[in-house]
Amino acid sequence: MRQIRYCSTIVLLFLLQTRFGFSQYVLEHLKAAYFKGELSYIQYLEYSALNAFEPDQVPQKYRISGDERPLKSGTFLMQQVKQNWDKLSPTTQQILAKYLQRRQMPFHYITPDGKFCIHYDITGIDAVDPTDNNSNGIPDYVELTGEYFTYIHHLLIDSLGYNSPPPDSSGKGKEFDVYLVNLSIWYGITYLEAKVPGTENAYSCYMEIENDFRNFPTSPLNSLRVTSAHEYFHVVQVGYTYREADVFFMEMCSTWMEDFAHSDVNDYLNYLNSFFRHINYPFSYVNNNYEYASCLWNHMIVKKYGADVILKIWQKIPAEPAMNAISDVLLEYGTSFRNELASFGLWNYFTGSRSDTMAFYPEGFLYPEVNFKDEVTTFGENVNFESRMCKLSSSYFEIDDQLNHYSLGIIVTNFETPLKNSSGNYDPADKADFSLAVYMLPQDSLQRRDYISSYNLIKISDFHGIRLNIKHKDNWYARAVVFDPLNNYQITQFFPAYSGNNSRNFIENIFPNPLIIGENDPLIITYFVHDEELGDLLIYSSDGRLIKKHPFDAFNFYYDTFEWDGCNENGEPVSSGVYVALLRVGKSVNIKKFAIIRK
Repeated sequence: MRQIRYCSTIVLLFLLQTRFGFSQYVLEHLKAAYFKGELSYIQYLEYSALNAFEPDQVPQKYRISGDERPLKSGTFLMQQVKQNWDKLSPTTQQILAKYLQRRQMPFHYITPDGKFCIHYDITGIDAVDPTDNNSNGIPDYVELTGEYFTYIHHLLIDSLGYNSPPPDSSGKGKEFDVYLVNLSIWYGITYLEAKVPGTENAYSCYMEIENDFRNFPTSPLNSLRVTSAHEYFHVVQVGYTYREADVFFMEMCSTWMEDFAHSDVNDYLNYLNSFFRHINYPFSYVNNNYEYASCLWNHMIVKKYGADVILKIWQKIPAEPAMNAISDVLLEYGTSFRNELASFGLWNYFTGSRSDTMAFYPEGFLYPEVNFKDEVTTFGENVNFESRMCKLSSSYFEIDDQLNHYSLGIIVTNFETPLKNSSGNYDPADKADFSLAVYMLPQDSLQRRDYISSYNLIKISDFHGIRLNIKHKDNWYARAVVFDPLNNYQITQFFPAYSGNNSRNFIENIFPNPLIIGENDPLIITYFVHDEELGDLLIYSSDGRLIKKHPFDAFNFYYDTFEWDGCNENGEPVSSGVYVALLRVGKSVNIKKFAIIRK
C-alpha cells in the first residue's frame, strides 16, 4: 500500500481558495443565456466581443460586472466573430471593424534580438505604466514585455524544437507585432491574419495583450509572463495548422505552457474550481473555461512521458485532427488514449487532501477535489449506485465505511464517443447508464470465497467486494482506491479485471486444488469473459477425453463461477488424476490444470 504524502500548505491552500472575490467567469452568463435559448449564437458572439471593446453597446442585462474573472484568451472567440462576420448586425460590424485591424499606436519598441516589435501608448485607455527606472525613454513594462516574449520564443523554438511561426505578413517590419491595449476581459488575443501560402490551413498572426492587468487575479507582471507564453504558443500552433475542432487542444497546450515556462506563477489554478465541479464533462469539451483547466491532461502525460510528447502531437496535427494525433502518438509510447483517459480519471482523484505529489500531480495539493457523483456513509450495509454519466469522461463515487474505518473512492471511466450539440461540442447530455454494487465481505476466508463467487464480486480489500454492471463491455474501465485507517491506500483495477499481458477471457482460479472428494468439494472455477460471445467451460482428462461441458452466453455477464461435483456428463464419479479446465470464447482459449484425489 502507498501512503499519502502531506505537504504543510494549509495556509497556502486557504489563500489560494479565498484571495479572489470573483463570482464567475467573464461571459459565463452570456454562455448560459445562449444555452437557455435567450440569445442566438450570433448575439452571443456580438455581446461577447462588444463587452471587451465597447461594453456600453451591450444591453444592461448582458454586460460584464466588476466581480467577473477575466478569461485566458479571446483568440478563438474573435476568430468566430471573423468567420461569422456577414451574420453580424450592421451596427456591430461598424463598431468592431476598427478593432479587427491592427491598432495605430504612437510608440514602439524592438527587442534587442530583432524578433519582436512591442506597440504601446502612454496616454489614454491603452496607456501602460510609464515608469522608466533606467531612464532610457522606454517604459519598464514595455521592456519586460519584450524580455518575456524573447524568452518564450527561445524556449519553444530553440529548446523544445517547435517550428518557428510564419513571418508577420502585414506589419511594418519583419518583427512579430505585439500591441499593448486595454482588453479588460481577456489576458490576450492572437489574431489569425493571413493564410500561409502553400499550406492548407496555417496562418500568420499578430497579437494584442492587456496593457496593465489591473484587477486580474494574478499580479500584473506575472500575468504578463504567462500571457506571453500562452498567446505565443498559439502563434506557433496556428503555424502548424488551425482547425476549429482542435481548439480544445490548443488551449490545453497554451495553458500548460504557461506553467512549463513559468512554474512559479500558477495562474492556471484560477480555472480549476469549475473544472473539478464539472469533472464529468466529456474530454475535449469547450466552454471558455473547461479547455483551460484541461491543461491538467498535458501535465499528466508530460510527467509520464516527457515534454516531447506534446511536440510529437503537434507535428502530426497538420495531417490529422488533434484527437487522432493524440491517439497515434500515445501508441508510439506504448500506451493508448483509452489507457491515458482512465489514468486521467485516477490522477484527478488524487488532489487536495488526497494528493500524492510523487505518484501524480506535483502541485496536486493546490488543486480542488473532485465533485463526487454520490457519497454514502455505511455502518456495515452493502451499497448500490444506479447512475448515468457523460460519455468520454470519468465519474466518481465515495463510500465512508464507518464500521471498518475505511474510505473507498470509485472511479468509473467511459470510452464512448458522445454526440455533438449545436455548438459542435461533445454533448454532456449524452449519457451512459451503469450501476455499482459494493458488498461488505464476511471475515471467515471460506465464507468470503463463497460470497465473492455467489455475487460475482472483485475483492478490493479484506472487507469489500465490488461489481460493475454495464452493457458494451469494451466501453468501460473502473478502479477502486481504498484508504485504510492509517491513510495508506491501495488502487485496484476491477473492470476489466485483466492486465494488458493477459487474455481478455481467462480462468482466474480453481479452488480447492487438489479437490479431495468428500472433504473439500465442490470444485469452484472462477473465470472472466470480456468478449461478448457464446462460450464453453470444458473439463478434460489428462488423456484428452471430454468429461464435463458448461456452455454460457457471455453477453449476460462478465465474471462468473462454475461449481463441479467431480462427476462426468453421465453423473458418474471421475477417478483420481490430473484434469484440464479449458475456457473457450470464440477463437480465444485459456487453460488451467488441477488435480482430483478420490480416497
